[in-house]
Amino acid sequence: MSGTSTSGAPWNDHRLAFVGGLHRSGTALVARIIGSSHDASGLTGTGAAMDEGQHIQDAYAGALGNTSQWSFHPQAHLTEEDAQRAPDAAARLWQSWSPYWDLDRTVLVEKSTPNLTKMRYLQEVFPRARFVVVTRHPVVQALAVRKWATRTRGRFTYGFPRLVEHWVHAHDVFAQDALHIENLLVLRYEHLMREPARELDRVARFLDLELPGGGLRPVDADRGNRYAELWETGGRGHLAGRVRNHLAHIGSRRGTPRGDLVRDVTDVALLPRYRSVVSEHLGERIRAHGYDLDVLDRAAPWAPVQVGPTADAR
Repeated sequence: MSGTSTSGAPWNDHRLAFVGGLHRSGTALVARIIGSSHDASGLTGTGAAMDEGQHIQDAYAGALGNTSQWSFHPQAHLTEEDAQRAPDAAARLWQSWSPYWDLDRTVLVEKSTPNLTKMRYLQEVFPRARFVVVTRHPVVQALAVRKWATRTRGRFTYGFPRLVEHWVHAHDVFAQDALHIENLLVLRYEHLMREPARELDRVARFLDLELPGGGLRPVDADRGNRYAELWETGGRGHLAGRVRNHLAHIGSRRGTPRGDLVRDVTDVALLPRYRSVVSEHLGERIRAHGYDLDVLDRAAPWAPVQVGPTADAR
């Protein structure tokens, strides 16, 4: 391992915790909770988006491409071989990140979305590192990205089936890599929302860290899920609400509310086709990862899976 020749390196006085998972999957929440411990520190004051370490280093390529593309990029997946070609990677990363950590703390947290497909590289660079991955139902994650992606962020570039295909591909890569990772904890977002005390206790034990209590409250299991309703009804109720909101705010909001409404109408019109395409091309693969296309608020306990090539859902 490239990190074994640096026995006296400053990072060996700490436990490095890397958090990864796709956008809108709960990674920022988990990293923030870990970093709130009295003996942990996350990156702060970096000036980078979400204080993600990928943006303030030059040892490896961060996310290349938008939210529906980056994991397909040839440089998205890094392994031990990539680390071995850069024997100074650990020192370069430490130099980039350490000014933004509180080095009086034991656990140092770095959260970046692409960590999902770079764990083997990071483990080779920092052999004693620990990895926390957060997964969320692919349909919910895709719908959340669609809601998050405003017109100025290029919402139409985030085709729904492509977003789900991207989820499957990224998690296929992760599933293969997970077999090589010594210290890995996988959290299901759905489990974290329903039983936060239990899931955060798993995190605390995994990182040998005391986490503050009371930060999360369980989500009522019977409460309607707006994404599930949108998926099940084809978005008709959602569209009616958006029309009312559009009419109520005409002339009082920035941007182009008419354009927002057009996008919602388009989404609703295409949602039945989205469901059909996703089910036909990706349904089996999604089930292999522990999720059900008909039940959006549940997830099977995570377990290593054998995966194959991603079907093209475009």
